[in-house]
Amino acid sequence: TFDLGDWLSATPDSLPLGHKQRLALACSLMHRPPVLFLDEPTSGVDPITRREFWTHINGLARKGVTIMVTTHFMDEAEYCDRVAMLSRARLIALDTPDALKRAAANVEHPDPTMEDAFIHLVESADREMEAAA
Repeated sequence: TFDLGDWLSATPDSLPLGHKQRLALACSLMHRPPVLFLDEPTSGVDPITRREFWTHINGLARKGVTIMVTTHFMDEAEYCDRVAMLSRARLIALDTPDALKRAAANVEHPDPTMEDAFIHLVESADREMEAAA
C-alpha cells in the first residue's frame, strides 16, 4: 500500500524523509485504530505522495475512523470535515472549511482561500485581544 518493498532491509533512520512519513503512516495503521492522530503527515513528501496520503486518510474517514490532523498547509485543511484554527495557543475558529472561508469573504477577497481565512481570523483575534487589554 505504501510502496516500501524496496526498503525492507533499510533502517528507519536511513530512509529518505518521504519514505519515513510513509512508514510512520503504515505503522500508525497496523492496529486498526478507531482514532488516529497525525502530526504533519505530508511534511517532506512529494506532491504525488501527498495526494496518496490524503486518499488514504479520507478512505479511513469514510470507514469510520476519526482522524485528527495537524498541518500548516492550509490547502490540506480543505480535505477535512471540520477545521480548528489556533493562534497564540488559543482556539480562534472551529467550523467546516467552507464556513470558515465564507466568514472571511470581503470586498478584497470575495472568494477567499483557507490561507486567507486563517489570516483574517488571526488578525480578528489579535484585534479582539488588543481591545480587551
